[in-house]
Order: sequence, then structure tokens, then C-alpha cells
Amino acid sequence: MTEEEIKRLKSGLLCLGCSATRETGESLVRDMPWFFERGFSHSVHTELFGSNIAISVSEHFSALSPYTLEKTDDGYFVTWSGGRAPISFFPRLPETGTVVDKLAKYHSRDCITLWPSSNCCYDRPGMKCRFCSLLPESDAPVPVEELAHGLELLYAKVPHSHALNFSGATYKNPDVMADYWIALTRRLREFYTGAISIEFAPPADLGKLREMKEAGVTNVIMNLEIADERLRSEICPGKGRITKAHYYEAYSRGVELFGRGQVSSVLIAGLQPYDDIVAECERMTAAGVFPTIMPFRPFDDSDLSQASMCDPDEYLRIAELLGEMLRKHGLAPHLMQGCTKCGGCSLENDCYYHHAPSSR
Repeated sequence: MTEEEIKRLKSGLLCLGCSATRETGESLVRDMPWFFERGFSHSVHTELFGSNIAISVSEHFSALSPYTLEKTDDGYFVTWSGGRAPISFFPRLPETGTVVDKLAKYHSRDCITLWPSSNCCYDRPGMKCRFCSLLPESDAPVPVEELAHGLELLYAKVPHSHALNFSGATYKNPDVMADYWIALTRRLREFYTGAISIEFAPPADLGKLREMKEAGVTNVIMNLEIADERLRSEICPGKGRITKAHYYEAYSRGVELFGRGQVSSVLIAGLQPYDDIVAECERMTAAGVFPTIMPFRPFDDSDLSQASMCDPDEYLRIAELLGEMLRKHGLAPHLMQGCTKCGGCSLENDCYYHHAPSSR
């Protein structure tokens, strides 16, 4: 396949998911019981022609996808009308006998991701982000010492070049959650020398960003998700109370502390106008912030489970434009860490490296 064909395939898989036969699903659970996403979406994390990709396989929309996941004697393949492509899964992490065994998994060959918090302060009546399907599985985040102990055992068995990426629900409020990340990072730096990337809502006290840097955080992800303030308040009624101006103040402080390209933010395609996303990407990249464009998917447990899916062609056009902006502003994916460097949930990294002659 050509590079353009591979990008189009990845766009389709990200937007539309992939069905799986019952036999294939049973094989996955038997062969790789760790394959499910430990987070807010049920996805398999794979490599497709050398690119990381997280493919939704267990949502209602997956059954309607033109793509099918199949197992053959030669391995696992994604098939569609007129073609098929081999995919490979990431290995299981070594067991530690701790809570880490239930939380940690590879998102790429050199990135380990964990969600230690599932109880969100915005998961309340009239406040939950309408695209979110995260369900609370515990009352509070995993205690810092318990999580750090497990990770210390894990990193005695895997290279420190494997980056750590943390995400999860915002416990109590963004400032309390920031304090948790600061305490956790300080403890991790007692034994871990690799990159630490953390995804969180910007705290009211932006001085906590400096505390995160001083604790040893490598780069930060603060997700705006929806560009227009009015639309944000409709789709993210709780989190939308954090103003866009405050986000950009946090971005500015973050770029000062962590450096250009070491601050990133997710925007969701398919829930907002094309022009809004493109304009926001222009603003972010000029400010040294790395946008990640994720396609909207109507997850079963979200309030938008019956909404229309993101159009793969439009999604690819946005990603191509963003790839140009990243090159223009010197924001290279390989210089990032964690989720942003992985690129498994989005397409801009592929468009940065394998760009069309002109996307405009």
C-alpha cells in the first residue's frame, strides 16, 4: 500500500472502528487477555504498517464498520472490500503482583500508560462530558505509595527508556488531582529516570505547573476538546466551566516551563465545525502547543451514543493541515513523549512524516 492509502485506512479505522467475528473475539481474549484499553474506550492497541493505532472493536458502531478484524493461521488481519492488512499487538507487561498489573499496558513499543483514577468530579448529573464513557470503578485514585511500589517492581524488569503516560478522571477538582500527580511524580523520581507525561485538566492555581516540573514531569497534556466556548458549555457542561482563557494561560505557563512542543491538547473532530478545529490548531501550534485531533466516536456508555460518527475524509483533511502546521512551527512528534508521541488515537503524526504535496 502507498503512504496515502495507509493514512486513509488508518483514518477509516479510527473513525469507524472495526468489527470482529465471535471466533476472533474469543481468540483475542484467549491469546491476549490484556488487549482491552484500560481507560474510557474499549479498543485494541496495535501496529499497522509501522504506525500505532487504537481501534474500537467492542462498541455498537463497530459492528457496522466496513472493516473486520480476523484471525488466520498467519496472524491477525484487518480486512475490507478489496484489501487486507496485517496487524500486530503489543506484548504483555511483566507481572508485579501489584495493582499495576491491572492498570498498566503498552500503548506503543516504548510507552506504558496507566489510568489510576476513574472517579471524576464532572461525572455528576448535568456535568459529565457528553462524549465520555468512563465509568467509576473506585472511590479515589490508587494511593501514591501503592502505585509507585508496583511501578518500581515493573521498572526493574523493563527499560527506563519506556515512557510513562498517566491519564484518568479528575478526582474532586483539578487542583486536588494536580497535587496527586505531583506527589506521584516525586515518588517515581526516586527510582525512575525516563519520561513522565501527564494528562489533566488545568488547575485553578497555575503555580502547580511549576511544582509538576520541579517534581520531574517531562511534558503535560491539557485537553480543550471543543474550541467554541458556547459549544464547549453544551458538550462539556462541567469541565466547560474552565474558561478557554484559563486554558491558554495554562498553555503559556506550560510552554515556558516544559518547552515548545512539550505541551499538548486534544481537540475532537466530528463534534464541532471544521473551520473551528483548523483555526484552533493554528493558534495552538503558533503558541508552541501540540494539538492532537481525535475523531468523535459514539461510545455505548456516553450521552452521545446515538450521534453521527466522524467522517473519515474530513478527519484526514484536518490531520493533513495539522501536519503542515506542525512542520511550520517545528513541533516534531518524535520530540514529544507519552500519548502525543504514540499517536495511536490520532493521525497527525502520520501526516507530519508522510505528508501530501499540499493539503490546502
